[in-house]
Amino acid sequence: MRLIKLTVFACLIIASCDSGSNSYKPISSGNIHTVTVVMENALWKSQVGAHVRKAFASEFLGLPQQEPLFSLKQISPDIFSGFTRSSRNVLAVLKTNSDTLKITKNKYAAPQVVVEVYGENNKEIMSQIDLYASKAIRAFKENEIEEKQRRIKKSILKTNGLKKFFLDLTFPSAYKVFKEEEGGKVWLQRETEKGSVNVLVYFLENNGLFETIDKPKAITLRNSVSKTFIPGRNENSYMITEEAYEPYFSKTTIKGLKTLEMRGTWEVKNDYMAGPFLNYIVQDKQNNRLIIMDGFAFSPSIQKRQYMIELEAIFKSLKVYEKK
Repeated sequence: MRLIKLTVFACLIIASCDSGSNSYKPISSGNIHTVTVVMENALWKSQVGAHVRKAFASEFLGLPQQEPLFSLKQISPDIFSGFTRSSRNVLAVLKTNSDTLKITKNKYAAPQVVVEVYGENNKEIMSQIDLYASKAIRAFKENEIEEKQRRIKKSILKTNGLKKFFLDLTFPSAYKVFKEEEGGKVWLQRETEKGSVNVLVYFLENNGLFETIDKPKAITLRNSVSKTFIPGRNENSYMITEEAYEPYFSKTTIKGLKTLEMRGTWEVKNDYMAGPFLNYIVQDKQNNRLIIMDGFAFSPSIQKRQYMIELEAIFKSLKVYEKK
């Protein structure tokens, strides 16, 4: 009887292990906004490789100095096994008999996005990239925002002063309330090695205003608030949207709410300070207001893509509550 029990127990363990081998996925790894590119070395050095770099390592919008959208790390298919398959973002470019682009989640690890581009020849591969690069980039970017949010949640700021305004954002614990104004303006800041990363949140009554906002009006609105709320180091100095370069302006959504997005660079009037900013104007219909979230970084001589990804992850954690 005891032998039978042991045999049954061993069978259960084996069955459990077999089942786990089919479902288990290792935890993915990699730096934020890094993509492992799997393609033959010769293909990487050809027109196809240049096409991949043009699409996926193009300029990250809104920075004062040029940085790539994604950092690309190329490896050949023969070494794409074991640990190398745990990369969080994978772009595989291969010559096959079919012409297609496929996006798969959690194929070798989790969380993970794998984009596979197939073509019979160089021309067809480049054609697939032209057709579907924007879709692939969107999948990679969404994956990275979720990963950044996951990392932020490991150590979050307990009190950010926003819940009294019927909303919440998830901040890393290194942020603190830097300045607050009665009536609804809150400025939070995280110090960095050579500067700071900042978040400004404020509100406006809607009453049809959202539908009238275009790029010039969004710039005017941003400047009117920063002029009075974000002073510079010198007398009569204050932040403005940089006048020499127009920011990028687009429509998007955050948590299903209509949102206007503006990316660009800021400067300080009557001072020598500048950096990138990310501005969202969110239509909060249930509370008949606009939520403005403005993030900006000041970090001379340091690359700033990482800070803008952090700000986007914070803003996209937005939770809005209805006033009671």
